[in-house]
Amino acid sequence: MKIVILSNTDSGGGAAIAARRLNDALNKNGVESKMLVVNKVTSSDTIEQVEGGLFLKGRTYVEYVFQRRFLLKDKSVAMFSTNKVGVDVSNHYLVKEADVINIHWINFGFLSLNDIQKLYALNKPIVWTLHDMWMFTGGCHYSGDCLKYEKDCDVCPMLNFDGVAHEIWLKKKEIFTGKKLNVITPSKWLGELCKTASLTQSANVQSIPNTLNTEIFQPVSKVEACKKLGLNPDKKYLLFSAANPNDVRKGFSYFVEAIKIVKEQCEGVELIVMGKEQKEFENLPLKLNYVGFIKSEEAAATVYNAASVFVIPSLEDNLPNTILEALACGTPSVGFAIGGIKEMIETGVNGYLAQPKDAKDLAKGIVEVLKNPNAESARKSALQRYENSVIAGKHLEFFKSIVK
Repeated sequence: MKIVILSNTDSGGGAAIAARRLNDALNKNGVESKMLVVNKVTSSDTIEQVEGGLFLKGRTYVEYVFQRRFLLKDKSVAMFSTNKVGVDVSNHYLVKEADVINIHWINFGFLSLNDIQKLYALNKPIVWTLHDMWMFTGGCHYSGDCLKYEKDCDVCPMLNFDGVAHEIWLKKKEIFTGKKLNVITPSKWLGELCKTASLTQSANVQSIPNTLNTEIFQPVSKVEACKKLGLNPDKKYLLFSAANPNDVRKGFSYFVEAIKIVKEQCEGVELIVMGKEQKEFENLPLKLNYVGFIKSEEAAATVYNAASVFVIPSLEDNLPNTILEALACGTPSVGFAIGGIKEMIETGVNGYLAQPKDAKDLAKGIVEVLKNPNAESARKSALQRYENSVIAGKHLEFFKSIVK
């Protein structure tokens, strides 16, 4: 069986990383899988970049600027993608040869809605792997409290212009009507949303988690990990991934309030921050240790092993790779009981689930895990749920079920 995975890129975001890891897992387990991207970052010979990549990246940037400056009312909301422009890959040899087309995150200039329609015209089995809600909305990636996608996305509360979201919704309806929709959602939460959406309520939905290489992400000596990072192994470190703090979906304000409480209750606690330095981090109450952007999985594993607990305060999320990575390294995680996160963390087993939007409960969870870490259970939960061969096998079974 030949699979082609379509993704905007093979790195630089959770969806891209998840798609690349699936591609690796399938090949490692005897499935011929190729990945087709607009922006190739890694050197894998199973990943190919479409022609005109540099031009497409520039066009993508223009689209992003338009979206942030003119389309969205509030710049702190999640992304919105119109998918007006894209690349026609219906005649690409990898698509032509594939038994199954697996669509991942294809926004920001990869596939337009018309390009998606051309793929369906090939009459090949198509599987969508959803990393957010975009497939079944009028363009938003996360809808927040809005439930208009359950009907028709008539007037979008996110946008400055009426009619844009409804036009996108209508085009998707045109594409999907009469088609057999096959959908994989990494979290059961996203799968349930998919079933309530008017565009996908009759879809064939299967929830299969993301995967990762548990031979790379595995426990090592905290002393050695701290030594590599120039950290004091006698300290306790809270690990935080520095996503955009202005995105309300990331829950940064609750994180700030929680660590103020942690400082009062625990001594010798510091922060490790992965990602870009941002001014919002300048006045946090705990000492910050920036490790910057992590370019390799081996380096990321070192950071997770240096940490005592990984904290993720997201208010809306699918199935974050960061939690998978932390647990596989034996690092317990603390987060709010929302979305796919509540499917990943089990209080007292591999971390702590706090009540949503409750900074005090988030702090309580951090303190409890610092006092009673359970690295062995964290690692065990990752091996049971997300190991390469397990997830590759589930995908292959689903792919086979839809091939005539």
